[in-house]
Parts: sequence; C-alpha cells; structure tokens
Amino acid sequence: MILWCGAFFVAFRARNCYNIAMEKTNVSQPSEQYASFGLGRRNVFMWLASLFMLLSGALRIVYYSSPVEDAEGVGSTAFVLFFVVLPVVFCLWYAAALISKGSERLFTTCTPVFFGTAFLIYRACILFKSGAFGFNSGILLAANIIFCCMLYFIYRFAVNTGAKRAKAVAARRYIALIAFAAAAAIVFWQSGLLNIFRQPEGGITSFLGGISLFCAALAVILVFIGAKLNSDNMPLPACGDRSDGRRLRSLDPISGVGVYIMSRRNGANNLFRDGFECSAAEKYIREKREEGLDKFGYTHLLLAAYVRTVSQRPAINRFIAGHRIYTRDGKIIVCMAIKKDMATDASETIIKVEFHPEDSVYDVYEKFNAAVEEAKASEELNSSFDKLAGLLNFIPGLLMEFTLWLIRVFDYFGKLPRILLKLSPFHGSMFITSMGSLGIPPIYHHLYDFGNLPIFFAFGAKRRENFMLPDGTVQQKKYIDFTVTTDERICDGFYFASSIKFMKRCLANPERLDEKPESVVRDVD
Repeated sequence: MILWCGAFFVAFRARNCYNIAMEKTNVSQPSEQYASFGLGRRNVFMWLASLFMLLSGALRIVYYSSPVEDAEGVGSTAFVLFFVVLPVVFCLWYAAALISKGSERLFTTCTPVFFGTAFLIYRACILFKSGAFGFNSGILLAANIIFCCMLYFIYRFAVNTGAKRAKAVAARRYIALIAFAAAAAIVFWQSGLLNIFRQPEGGITSFLGGISLFCAALAVILVFIGAKLNSDNMPLPACGDRSDGRRLRSLDPISGVGVYIMSRRNGANNLFRDGFECSAAEKYIREKREEGLDKFGYTHLLLAAYVRTVSQRPAINRFIAGHRIYTRDGKIIVCMAIKKDMATDASETIIKVEFHPEDSVYDVYEKFNAAVEEAKASEELNSSFDKLAGLLNFIPGLLMEFTLWLIRVFDYFGKLPRILLKLSPFHGSMFITSMGSLGIPPIYHHLYDFGNLPIFFAFGAKRRENFMLPDGTVQQKKYIDFTVTTDERICDGFYFASSIKFMKRCLANPERLDEKPESVVRDVD
C-alpha cells in the first residue's frame, strides 16, 4: 500500500511538473527555446536530496562497522573498497556537485552516478555468488546488471539536455522519475524493508544496508521532482562542456580528425599580413577624443572592430582543448601585455578583459581602460597573474615541471579551476599587441601550445605611401599594417578571410561601432 501511494505521488508530481514546464516555456515557439534542469540553493528539494544522499553514506558506514553474519567477505580489501568506500564517495560527491553546480550544471552529477552504478553491479555479483535473495540462475544476475546500467543511462539521458527543447526535457524527466521509482520499489522488496517493524532478529541494524540504498534512490527522485526548467534563447551547458566553453558536436568530420592530425597549436598556425587605410580611423579617433573619451586610440578601435566581427563571425572565437573544438558563446576574452612606462627597465604585466558580442565602442573603451587602470594602480605592476607567477616561481625546477604537467592534464580534460582560467594569459579569445607605440612594424607572433589561445593579433606604427592619381598628381595616404597568427583548426580559410574583410569594413566605417549590433549570430549547436 505504501509503495502504491508513493508511486502515485511521484507520477502525479511528475505530471504537474511536466504541465508547469510546458506553460513556462511557451510551447507555441519551442524552436526558440533551449532548456535544462536545475536546482537552485533556495530549492528545498535540493537540500532534501543532498540530506538523503549524505544519510545514505552515513548509514552504510554504520552498517558495515557492525557487519552482519551473512555478509560474505567482510573485512577484505575488495569488500571495503566496493561496499564501503565507493558508495560513501559516491554519496559525498553527488551531494557536493548538487549543492555547488545543481543550479546550472546538473549534468555534473553524472560522474558520481556512474561510480554508484559500478557499486550496484559489483553488489549484484557478490549477492549472486553468496546465494542471497534466492539468486539461483545467471538470468537474474544479468537482469540486475542490465537494470543498473539502464538506470545510469536514463539518468544521464535526463540531465544531459542542455541543447534540447523544453518539451523533450520535460519528457525525459518523466521517464527518469518512473525508472528510479521502480528502483526504489525493488530495493524495498529485495531488502525486506516491509518487515522492518516486525522486530527482526538482528534488529534495525540488519536493515541499514537496504535503507541506505533506498535513501540514495529517494534522493535522485527528489532531484527530478524539485528540478526547475531553465530556458534560454541560446544553448545551455551540457555534459562534455568546459567551464570556459561549449563543445561543438555538429561540425564536419574533417574538423574532428584534423585536431588529431595537427595536435599542437603552434604547428597548426597560419600567418597573415594585411593593413588598412587609416584616414577614416584618424578622423573617428579625433571625434571620440573631442567627445571626452580621453586617450581613445587605435587599440580601442581595433578591439571594438574585433568584438563586432565576433558578433557576426562567432567561429573565430572557438578554441581547441583536449582534441575537442569549443566555442565561447557570449564571452570574448582579450589578453594584452602592458608596461607602466615606456622604458626598457619598466615592469610589465598581462591584463585580461572580458567583452561581449553586444558591446559598442563605448563599452569596449570603458572595460579596457578600467582593466589598464586597475593594473597600473600600484607603484609596481602587481596583477593577480603576477602574484600567481611569483608563487609558482618558488617551486623547484623538477617539481615545477611536474606542476605544469599536472596543469596541462587538468586543462586537457576541462577540469582546470576557474580561478586559474581567469588568471591565465594563455586562455582567451585573442592576444593583442601594439607595435605602433614602439614605432616599428608588426611582428609575427607564435601561438602558445600551453592554454587555448587561437589568435595572436599585432599592429604596427602608421606608415605613409604615395599614390599617383590619373591626372598625374601624387597623393599620400596613411596605412596601419597588422599581422594575424591563427589556429587553422577552429574554422576554414574562407571563414577567416570573410572575418578579416568584415573587420576591415568596420575600420573603414567606424561610425557603425557606436551602436550595438542589430543582431548577434550564435555559433552552431
């Protein structure tokens, strides 16, 4: 009776959640909505789920601290590892992921669920070997293993919905609720929990193992009951994405193979040189300075043109990491080295500025100047990057090699802490350098194999060039040359050429940068 009431409650709640989700996401235009589940920290179901998962781990520790007689193999290394350590780690990991990332990245809980599935499969094998629960044929063992695997894939299927429409997401949650409700019912039956109030010989302690499993299943059920549907007009984070980028899964096969053929960034770069006639740019810069934009210069103009180009050509904002192609939808990270004074002995640091495709030239000016002023605020340039570099400098040579290798491994799998990604000058959309302030032409700068910077942009000093007009007179024009080093794996040559042409059109008509773009093109799903 209790099980039937519980199943009815789960189904009723799931139906209500499904209907509410449909109402909130405007089903009349589902193609314009992306959806995913999330549990914010103000959601009572998130805290209940975390509590039950932690309770599951605690009960397992209590249960095996006083093992029952029929628990075969108690005390062995394998038993302790798979029956105690693994499920406890699973419970703690799941609760931590749910609390820290449940709001926007619920899919991060898939990894602890995988290890929980490994525990369930091992448990089924041990119980079959010991003859527990009347296992008398391998068919029941195979059925248990298949059921455990199905639970994992259904869970992954339900939470990994960052690029799916709202209707599909709601349907997946409904399927997951039914599956885990069935799992909870099976645990109830297998563990004999219905007899818990009949004064068993071993006392309530003999039921703690089953109660532990039931609490874990109940925690997952609470997750799907209380999850809220998040929707947006652009792809949401999904399993396989990084904290600094969204993985592209619909590119041509040659793109996926190319990152393995050309595995190093510095071996896959292309060098490009061009320039633009800067009479319109000079006039525009003078106008901006007259408007009150003090020290407005070519760096601001070029950055604004680049940001506008990314808003219409988002593929140049991709990067390669872990032999996968990612895009920085909505974020443009520009790195630049600055000096406190124009002197050979002046201190130097690197700043990182975050722009957005919607930014106008005024937004670019304010964000860039704010970053420069913050870096120059102290007597000596001492940015967060300098502090990190100073800390790493204390590490001995051999240990430094190991530390950097470990950072590369974490970066390869997309597990580098966000604080390091924020400070690292090797992770970003573009590195820009000005040779014009030094009075020299632009250099061809290499790309870094460390990190994920796909573009290095350098521009030089103004130069004059004479042209003969049809009437025989000579006219002098001013040009600014620039060089671009690109990672050819992020997009094809035609796309790069189109992007350069678009950027030059912006520089020839800089007035269009005053306003925000009419529309922003998002990268592919």
